[in-house]
Amino acid sequence: MNHCRVCASDIATTAYEASAPALTSVMTILDMPTQVFVCDTCGHAQCADLPDIQTFYDTGYKISLGSEDHDQIFAVATDGTPIFRTDHQAALALRLFDLPEGASLLDYGAAKATTLRKIFATRPDLQPHVFDVSSDYASAWQGWIEPENQAIYSTPSQWAGRFDAIMTHFVLEHVAEPVAFLSSLHDMLKVDGRLLVSIPDVAANPGDMAVVDHLNHFSDASLRYAFAKSGLIVETMDRTSFPGAFFVVATRPQAPVIAERDQASALQAADRSRGICDFWTKAAQNLDDAVSKAAGRSAAIYGAGFYGSWIFSRMEKHIELRNFLDQNPKLHGTEHFGRPVIAPAQLPIDIEIVFIGLNPLKAREAIAALPALHREGLELVWIDA
Repeated sequence: MNHCRVCASDIATTAYEASAPALTSVMTILDMPTQVFVCDTCGHAQCADLPDIQTFYDTGYKISLGSEDHDQIFAVATDGTPIFRTDHQAALALRLFDLPEGASLLDYGAAKATTLRKIFATRPDLQPHVFDVSSDYASAWQGWIEPENQAIYSTPSQWAGRFDAIMTHFVLEHVAEPVAFLSSLHDMLKVDGRLLVSIPDVAANPGDMAVVDHLNHFSDASLRYAFAKSGLIVETMDRTSFPGAFFVVATRPQAPVIAERDQASALQAADRSRGICDFWTKAAQNLDDAVSKAAGRSAAIYGAGFYGSWIFSRMEKHIELRNFLDQNPKLHGTEHFGRPVIAPAQLPIDIEIVFIGLNPLKAREAIAALPALHREGLELVWIDA
């Protein structure tokens, strides 16, 4: 990793490095180190390549295949009701696109195309299309997407210049060549067609920096530069509607686009990324110390997402882990790494310690609202302590 994936500038050293195992975004554990590199020229941060990236996404990357209605909680309403990711993505896409009647819409990297399906339920006049690099999801497309509007592994040549709109949700962070990826989407848009890209915002969710299959950790500066290099003009960069993520809308103009770097913004982003890398170095040491002190005690982890899985990957052999706790009702009754996932209110009375596996920017506020985790004698361990 001597060169930036966005601007191709030299990157001399790693900003963060952790020994194996590494954790992926779908909570699988890989026998490889985690390495992060930061570019001072465009403000991009990036992880090292996966050993066999094509095979990983074809056969090893499974999203929601185990359950018909599996979804992720992205937020919790003030009344405690969970808000699910695909519902929010669908509503955001409809608002940001403002699609005309009968528009052709491609979901690129669609997986089960749950977001597209919810859009289509609201707008049955649209012409839905799907593409993915794995055949695992094809059965979920049948019956509502025409066979000629489906593609796997490669896109048909006749899709060039075809689409009024393309959306790609949480895909760009995974690709080894993001500029080439965006350029390929540019080529499938009509002139004045619009592209919606959602990606993690590492500044709002520092856990993203340690996700080994997220090869790209974009900043505002590196995103704008990558889009411009791909011939696209950014219209909207929304960092508030979906906490922890960028939702970017760009258009394909008739005229060529000139890519210009914002050096001041790039340096600020690079400094911020290095600060996040320092956080992870300290968090690993904090957790290792806490695990050492808690040896022999019965424990649970709050959070069956990335943070909780990262904690598990570093403590599995040292502590008697009994349960994962999570507010997502769709996870209750399932297992995560062989441990039952239960609601916080069901925390067994003999659990002595709970490791908090949540975004540290929001963790204390979330846990404060859970009376079950504040009983006398229960110890809480925070990764940012």
